[in-house]
Amino acid sequence: MTPAARIGLLASLLLLGLLAIRGGQGPQSPPTASAFASPTAESRARGLRFEGVTPGDQQAVLAAIGRSRPEAQRLFDAVSGLIVVRVGPLGRGEAGSSTSSSAGYDVQLDVAGVTAALGARGVERLVLHELGHVVDAALVPDALKTSLDAGIPAGYGCEDGVTGSCAIREERFAESFAKWAMDDIGLNLDLGYKVLPPAQPLAVWGAPLAALGG
Repeated sequence: MTPAARIGLLASLLLLGLLAIRGGQGPQSPPTASAFASPTAESRARGLRFEGVTPGDQQAVLAAIGRSRPEAQRLFDAVSGLIVVRVGPLGRGEAGSSTSSSAGYDVQLDVAGVTAALGARGVERLVLHELGHVVDAALVPDALKTSLDAGIPAGYGCEDGVTGSCAIREERFAESFAKWAMDDIGLNLDLGYKVLPPAQPLAVWGAPLAALGG
């Protein structure tokens, strides 16, 4: 398998310690909703923050957000002030991670690695997948999580026990969210958890998400 094929979007989740999902290991139980930060008037005014990120990489991240559908951008606007973005290699075959606590969300992105392997389209998928984890945690009610997941086919295969039919709900959501936000089902884009696209057209599947953004 090529290095590009091994790039995965494996999110880390934090609850009383770091819960990580990595290739070759079974996923841990995700945090409960009470562990996650929610938007406030202060955070909405603060905006997305970058720590130790070059101007070029900042522009790549912002450009990925800017190319997403307007309904997704409204959701990002709601949560961006809770997020700190860092850029750099993660190792372990991972291309991105999202960690969470009651204070906010840390997102790390391997922009250079994904750019080299998959170009701007790959970076867009990476960024929107990881920000999708934040939207899921901070904005999506439990009942909507369940109904959206029901609209995603179970899929096939179970590579390393974490992809395809073995992908956990959080990854199924983040991957489907990125497809909806990009309006791109990801054909020939070898990045992620091999989750099948929603059974409905992307705009129909994501309509309840669009409603969350007002």
